[in-house]
Parts: sequence; structure tokens; C-alpha cells
Amino acid sequence: MQVPEDAQEAFDQAFPRLAEIIGETDAQAIRTHLEANPEGRTLEERTLKLDRDLEKAQRAGVYLVTKNFLATQLTVETVDGRLLFIQRVSGPEGGRKEWKKAQRAQRPRGWGAQWKHVGDHCYFVLQKENADTMDVLSQIARQLHVSPRSFGMAGTKDKRGITVQRCSAFKVEHTRLIWASKKLRGARLGNFSYAQAELKLGDLKGNRFCIVLRHVRGADEQSLAPVLEGIRQTGFVNYYGMQRFGTQSVASHTVGLAMLKSQWKQAVELVLCPRAGDAKDMAGARALWADGQISEALAALPNRGALAERSILQDLVQQQQKAGVSNWAAGFACIPRNLRLMYVHAYQSYVWNTAASRRLQLYGVAGAVPGDLVVEAGDLAPDAGRVQPVVVTAETAHQYSIYDVVLPLPGWDVRYPENQVAAVYNDIMGKDGMSPERMAEHPMKEYRLAGAYRHVVIRPRDFSHQWMRYRDDKLPLARSDSDRIEGKHEPESIEFGELVALKLEFDLPSSAYATMLLRELMRQETAAGHQTTLSNGTNENE
Repeated sequence: MQVPEDAQEAFDQAFPRLAEIIGETDAQAIRTHLEANPEGRTLEERTLKLDRDLEKAQRAGVYLVTKNFLATQLTVETVDGRLLFIQRVSGPEGGRKEWKKAQRAQRPRGWGAQWKHVGDHCYFVLQKENADTMDVLSQIARQLHVSPRSFGMAGTKDKRGITVQRCSAFKVEHTRLIWASKKLRGARLGNFSYAQAELKLGDLKGNRFCIVLRHVRGADEQSLAPVLEGIRQTGFVNYYGMQRFGTQSVASHTVGLAMLKSQWKQAVELVLCPRAGDAKDMAGARALWADGQISEALAALPNRGALAERSILQDLVQQQQKAGVSNWAAGFACIPRNLRLMYVHAYQSYVWNTAASRRLQLYGVAGAVPGDLVVEAGDLAPDAGRVQPVVVTAETAHQYSIYDVVLPLPGWDVRYPENQVAAVYNDIMGKDGMSPERMAEHPMKEYRLAGAYRHVVIRPRDFSHQWMRYRDDKLPLARSDSDRIEGKHEPESIEFGELVALKLEFDLPSSAYATMLLRELMRQETAAGHQTTLSNGTNENE
């Protein structure tokens, strides 16, 4: 912008520019407000509030014009999405400092210590639909101008489906969360409270599922009864689901392996490289990255999603502007901690799944065998955590069932089976250039994985099913939490409906995957690509 040196000329040129952004009426109102003599006027009298919401780009334009053309006449602030135009007075306390001081004076006594009284973290319940947990929290963070690292959660929920979970926000008042939630699409916040501790991954006992399988064909109540009863009584192998490893051609555990080996450039490239199945805008951004155009790749990213990619590219752009070189480790570290840890946990899950398959191939599901590790199964405890397991001997094998058998997630502080399964860990990790000892030597403390234990076979709790007939695929066959709050009735089966659905309800321990139960029931792949093919083709099992 070419700003005249003469203050009056700059003042006159400001308002035609503002009119182009917010309209002639509001621009003239601001001019009239500023032309009044500020001397003797109170702060309230010198404050003009724009009584309508503006788009982010409009607010940015207003800030740009006022900063360049009206810097000595006014200060602009944003409060709950509305712009305040504050006429400045002479002296060091004028403008923004004066406004901030007035805001502090309006706070109730003891406000500064409120977090010590009620807790540093605001808990809330998040319901979302067709959205990733981290993407929704990132949207809220952008609205509130806080870091995504301010938010904690006990676990991530699938994008597909209507999911409900508890989250926490560090030193963010519930009133601000309510304001930000009004701008969300497909997500709602509620049930606010305060606590001293942040919610972290694993801070939950389990999950309740309600899943509807539509267009059931080739099976009926009689033929599926033994399968459903088998799941209820026998359970299923406690594999990590495919969503643990990502739904794209670059698996999450490969990124985690690069991180554990401190290969930061490779980790960045795995996150940003072109891959099959991307949407058009995402594919374009990845292509620009591959061509070395970092700034252009950042600008081309879609507005929603791509949290890891955006975090890395923003830091790399800043690095290029300041130093002209790339610090790959620093760039990768800009990804929110929860998401970074998911990559290394995915590698642990990959090793565990392979070991579990080998354990069942070698010894079956009849019960514990000598050399197995056992932790007595609880109601909702698939991960036995830091509990020390017992090694099964020939004399004690009859005391334990298959539901007591655990396998370790690899780490430096876990015990390994004392039978042929132990070799599986050495073989897999050895081929990857990894070992439990190496996990203890990582230069970054948060990636020094201690490991844990996970039961090999689990049973669902409170398992029930209902056959339903219906006619319209667009009508819901189950109620969400918000439906219950709004008093909507539970959908009912239509006696002569042409289509058949099977509704399942059950509890699973934390970190157990409903997709593995569904695989046991349907005898089909649960990978996202395969299920998408079914939905697009015949709409079966959607």
C-alpha cells in the first residue's frame, strides 16, 4: 500500500478502502466516530462496535487498512467475532493499552487466580459427524487463537460415524468454547466442567458402540444366530484395527518407524509425499511439495483437515524465510503431540498384531500354554498397562484361560514371552533396524517407549442385537446422543419393510476395535478401501 505521508490525506484515503471491505454505511459511521473530539470522552464513548459478523478475510482487510492509514487515530479489537473501533487519545496509555487496562478492571475480584480454584482444564463432551477428532479441535483452536496443543483427549474417534467423546482445553473458559462451537459444522460441544488434570490418550475405561449394518443379504436370523452367540460367548482376537495404521497408501506405522530411528527427513517426506486416493486439492498440494514449492504447497492445502501436513509446512516456510535451510526435526515437532505419538504407537501396534497372529498359529485358542504371559482379565481392561504379568509353566497352565493371555507392546520396560513367540519380536524389529533397547536410547524422551501389555482375545460386554426392516436408506435406524437430548424417538422396525438391517450394541474396553468384531461377524475385510467399494457398489454392510 502507498500511504501518504500527510496524516490528513492518509485519513481521507482510508474510508474509501474500508467501504470496499465493509460497505459505505459502516465506513462512514467509523469516520463520523473518529471526527469527534476525543478529549473528555470516556473509553465507552470512544468505542464503536460493528454490530455484525465479518468473514475472516474482511477482518484482515480492516486491520490492514487501519494499521496503515489510521494507526494514530484508532485501535481495532475483535471481541466474539465483532470488531471494536476505539478512538485513541494522546499519551502512552491511549489505544490498546487503555482498552486492555479497562478489560482487566472489569474482571471480578480473584479472576487472576480462578484457574487455581476451578482447575486448569475445561472438560467438555464433543459430538462429531464425518470429521476427525484432531480436525475439529484444530478448528476450535483457530477460532480461539490458541494452540492445538491446548486440547487433550482420552482417545481419537473414527471419522465415519456419529461419535461422542470427552476432551479438555487448557485455560480456556467454557463461554469461549460455546462461542467457538457455534461456527462448527457437524460437531457440537456440551457438558462443561473444570478439572486439574489434562485428558490424555488412554484415560478412559471403554467405549459403547451402536452399529447398524444395512442391506443384509444372504443371511437371516436363524443362520447368523450361532455366529452372534459365538461372539457373545467366545469373543474375538484383540487386533488393532486398520484405522490404527491410516487409510491411505502410506501407513502410519512407517512414519512411526522413521521417528523411532530419528530419521526426521524421511518422516517428513512420508507425511507429505504424493499418495493414491487423495482428493484433488490435497493431491495438488502434495505435488507442489514434491516439486520443491513449499510455500505454494502450504497455500494449496484444503481448509479443513491436513493437520499434520499444515503444521510441518508452516514451520518449514518460516525456516526458509529466516535461515534458508530446513530443520526436519523441528518441522516434524510442530505436529500436535497427540498426533505425533499416534505414529509411534502405530508401529507398536504393527508389531503386536504380527505377534498375536503368530501366537494363535502356534498354540491356538484353547488356553494358556507354557511360556505365555498372563494377566487376569478384568471387565474393561484390554491393556494391562504397568501390571507385571506372570509366566505360565506346565504346572500352572490349567489355571488360566485364553482371556488371561497377554502380549507386550514392544518397549524397553516389558517382559517378553518365554516360548516361540519371543522370536517374532526379534525378527520383526530386527528387519526394521529396531530393538527394545534402542527404544530406550532415543534422544527425545517422549519417544522412549516403555511398552505395555494387551490381552490377545477379549469378549464384548452387554452385547445385544436387533433385526430391523426398513424402506428408506436416508432415514436413521439409531438415535445419537443429540437425538436423545432433543427428545427424538428411537427408530422402529417396519413390519413389511423390503430392506433388512442388523443393529448391534455392545461395550468394548479402551483401545479395542469394533471393526475387529465386525470382521468376525461378516468374514470380510474391514479396511476402508474395501468397505468403500461395498458402499459405492451395492450399499451392503454400510
